[in-house]
Amino acid sequence: MGNSWAVAGLFLVLVHLLYARTWQAGFVSDFTGFLHRIDGASLQGVWDCFGFPALHQVTNFFLFCFVKWFGVGGIGWYFVSTSLHVANAFLGFVLAKKIFEKFGHEHPETPAFIASLLFLLSPYQVEVVVWRVCFNFLFCTLTMLGSLLLWVKYCEAKQRNHLLWSLGLFVVALFTFELAVALPFVLAAMYFLSLPKATSASRGPEVAFSDDKGKKKVIKHKWFLPLVYFIPLIAYFLLNKLLLGGWAGHYGEATHLNFDLRLIASNCLKYLSKYLLWWREWPHNEKEALVLFFEKPVVAWSGLAVFALTLAGYGTLPALGQKLRLVGHAWLLFFLALAPVANLYVAYILHGENDRYGYFASLFFCIGLVAVFCLFPRLLRNGLFLLWLASSVFFTHKMTERWQVANCITAGLLSDFRWQEASEVYVLASPDNYEGIPIFKDFSRENLAIKHALKYLADKPAKGSFYQVAQFNLTTSEDGFTARRDDDIGHFHLQFHQWGNWWWRYGMGLGDYQTEQYRFRTDGNGCRVELKHWPPKERAVFIVAQGNRWEEL
Repeated sequence: MGNSWAVAGLFLVLVHLLYARTWQAGFVSDFTGFLHRIDGASLQGVWDCFGFPALHQVTNFFLFCFVKWFGVGGIGWYFVSTSLHVANAFLGFVLAKKIFEKFGHEHPETPAFIASLLFLLSPYQVEVVVWRVCFNFLFCTLTMLGSLLLWVKYCEAKQRNHLLWSLGLFVVALFTFELAVALPFVLAAMYFLSLPKATSASRGPEVAFSDDKGKKKVIKHKWFLPLVYFIPLIAYFLLNKLLLGGWAGHYGEATHLNFDLRLIASNCLKYLSKYLLWWREWPHNEKEALVLFFEKPVVAWSGLAVFALTLAGYGTLPALGQKLRLVGHAWLLFFLALAPVANLYVAYILHGENDRYGYFASLFFCIGLVAVFCLFPRLLRNGLFLLWLASSVFFTHKMTERWQVANCITAGLLSDFRWQEASEVYVLASPDNYEGIPIFKDFSRENLAIKHALKYLADKPAKGSFYQVAQFNLTTSEDGFTARRDDDIGHFHLQFHQWGNWWWRYGMGLGDYQTEQYRFRTDGNGCRVELKHWPPKERAVFIVAQGNRWEEL
């Protein structure tokens, strides 16, 4: 117990050393969208998730309470996120210790500590910890890990209350985020494939554990025990159908229930290589080439075939070394934990984008990675661990720095805005992201991101019509334009001062388009905006973001 408290304390110190600079960051994009949904609502709105089409009642309850308790920024949110991340890493340490112990490690605490430390300090966790709307990933992971550990306790002691509490936490996880649908599959794999020996099928496998005093226990279980967890899962899908009109909410059943095996295999290869090769940090051309390589049908099908053969060999070769079996087991759990997101788009262009999808699964990747380290002699094993740890800390430091800079840019632009009384506000160019970190990224298709940020974060509600004409990616905090206006015809000309920027709208790349009010045309290293009705309304303004300040044209 003393060692466990020391691990928890160390994790807490390390997280605050790396994340302290982000305590004011993360209140952007989907966060302001959530504030808009709960504007004027009461706690009763939790039942229908304030109009959001998903069964996220637990998430909405906590986020609603946090807004009431902490406001729309500051230290309370930071402590909730960092504390949950530390708790997840600690529970990951406990679970990893059980897994390493089960596969015959004499001192399972050491590899378990290393695996959970790499999970804690991974740069791919920064989006989850800093972006405040990612509470659902943090809390869902906490409840899933708690459920897994209570199930292990039930296997050790066969106390019914452990099983009931485990099932209860699974239900809480389901109504936190749909990532929880992976839990029964992870649990079933742990039950059927991680066991070193089995009796006859009628009597079920024998599960070997060690109790707190180090005494070995062998407990026989019925084969159907893991299937109990599929009962609340089936009920969850039925509730989706009944309440939302489809078997899956959020992105909808057409997206979540897409069982295209080629797509899933391709995405699993992308995720595995992302964590193994750090390709998020590669130059764009090399990174894109690798991702497109995995999208080739022959590569995806080959990967699926290798996975199937590996799984068959794992299950039929009892003489396979325990250390090698552990690598296969951990990475099988990694792929199963990815199941709810394996058919979604794997982002690779921007830093941080959608890293949250792999948060829970990355724990099992880290366990598998440390199991690979354990295959080598001690000197090489320790060298690999130190190299990996140093890389993790370095890239995490860079990611938290990006969030800090993005927050300064956001705060500066909100503070400098002074046109609340304007009849029309044409935001000709505003930042979508800073090196991938969202600033005014807008998926609403209603020109709401900046308007919502002004209202809810800066208490500057804009009264007139608001038009976000175009957005762009910032590569430095000083990026800006040479901008001018042709008064006689209502044309605006913008040219980037620097290279490396491109135009965005609705969270994706932007080409020429037009609306009832204006035409947007790309023009070399810039753009032209042509108003269709000139002169504009009285008190209309036209503004451009220059770094963290606005310029009025």
